[in-house]
Amino acid sequence: MMEHEVYADRIGQPFWFTMLPTIATSTLRKAQIAISRVKYDAPNLGISVPLPHEDTFVVGLPLRDVPRWRMWLGKRPIRTVPVIRGCISMVNLNLEPTAHMRDPVDSVLFYLPRMAFDEVADDRGTRRIGELSCSPGSAVDDPVMMQLGLCLLPLLEKPIHIGKLFVEYIALALVAHVADVYGGMGAPASTIQGGLAPWQERRAKELMREHMHEEISLVRLANECKLSLSHFARAFKQSTGQPPHRWLLQQRLDKAKELLLNSSLPLADIALACGFSEQSHFTRVFSKKVGTTPGAWRRALRKW
Repeated sequence: MMEHEVYADRIGQPFWFTMLPTIATSTLRKAQIAISRVKYDAPNLGISVPLPHEDTFVVGLPLRDVPRWRMWLGKRPIRTVPVIRGCISMVNLNLEPTAHMRDPVDSVLFYLPRMAFDEVADDRGTRRIGELSCSPGSAVDDPVMMQLGLCLLPLLEKPIHIGKLFVEYIALALVAHVADVYGGMGAPASTIQGGLAPWQERRAKELMREHMHEEISLVRLANECKLSLSHFARAFKQSTGQPPHRWLLQQRLDKAKELLLNSSLPLADIALACGFSEQSHFTRVFSKKVGTTPGAWRRALRKW
């Protein structure tokens, strides 16, 4: 899930960008979807950034205004507009873009390969997208992308807390949103009726319980149920009322409560046994969902 030779690193290494860790995940066809945060804090110097050349769309979500910047496609300069915080910009790396920044930059970058869009289209039984309607150099206010970017920021800052199911679910949502809104992909040819078959729901839940202490991928769950990634994600939510990562989180919390009540294991051991990366992560999630810390919950219940 953490990759070091993805687009963000190749962009940042030759220049003065401050790179935070990159989140990367793959679709069933192994298309790599990546999310990075980049910072450039040296004003007035200016920096030109040639981007890698491949059939991948880059969606930039600025966390601060970028009033002065320019872009070339190949050797041709194009018109750019000042970018306001929360307004996304897009470009296909096949167009050989180069960006010239003259102001400090703090942005989240989403790297979405065409293969990922093709997979969503094939799964839906609808046409594949061509180019995106948000042309290079322009900016669009997109509250959905803003919220998805903000919910990923804590994971970019502390990658040890990344949950594979959560990242894959968000990545799938990102691709679907961009395809629908900017690629004109449209709704699925047919809707899912009845969610998962009983054996599929049973198998998916079995696997998640068996691997509660470690990460399991959305791709593996979909494969075990003999479904495509997006079909499985939609059907699981329809059957259970929750996306897979939320269902798994509740199982981990239930298991943690059982161990807190019926064992003398230290909190750090319980955290690891239930699939949390460390005790502080376990405490934070438990407190948010239950309303008190694991230690306080254990002491209160044992008084009875």
